[in-house]
Amino acid sequence: MATNINEFLAAFANDQKFFLNLPVFWSVTIDGISEGSINSVLSYAGEKWKAKTSPNSMTRGGNILVAQEVGLPNETSNFSAMESGSGMGGFLPGYGLNARSNFLDRSFTVNFLETEVDIEHNFFRPWMIALGIKGLIAEGVSLRGNMQVRQYSNSGKFIKGFNFIKVFPTAVEGYTLNYENTDFPIKSVTFACENYEQL
Repeated sequence: MATNINEFLAAFANDQKFFLNLPVFWSVTIDGISEGSINSVLSYAGEKWKAKTSPNSMTRGGNILVAQEVGLPNETSNFSAMESGSGMGGFLPGYGLNARSNFLDRSFTVNFLETEVDIEHNFFRPWMIALGIKGLIAEGVSLRGNMQVRQYSNSGKFIKGFNFIKVFPTAVEGYTLNYENTDFPIKSVTFACENYEQL
């Protein structure tokens, strides 16, 4: 048993494959969607909403600074039991894969800190309203972008990430205003995408 413990400690101390990294070193970026594309749809529909900022204007050093938390998507598939003939003889039924989960089931969230230039109010909510007007049709102005989430080691080296392709918001969380001395407001935006890939 002592040998196993020594091997465990030696591996985690010396072998890079086993190094533990703090989960606070990550970044998120969004590109491919602009205020202009959102505002052209809103203006055409006569909406008073307007995108007044963008994720790029809130980005420093390759990271949207007001992004406080990212909830990454699940990856699931749907299975079902297959009948095995008459069911006699004590055999367990087999199973088959029906389908991989669709893009709405692979949704993910990003929580944004509310600052004086509120990215939720001035970008994501107008984006969401523009989507409600135009939908996801490819013709004309595109209302889908790309999002990258990257994770880094304790020394700042890139270790893994996700590239979300043709991403769009599906929900913008509401919030409450009151006179209590509470924490800084954080607003949650839920996204879906056409597909995602490993970085």
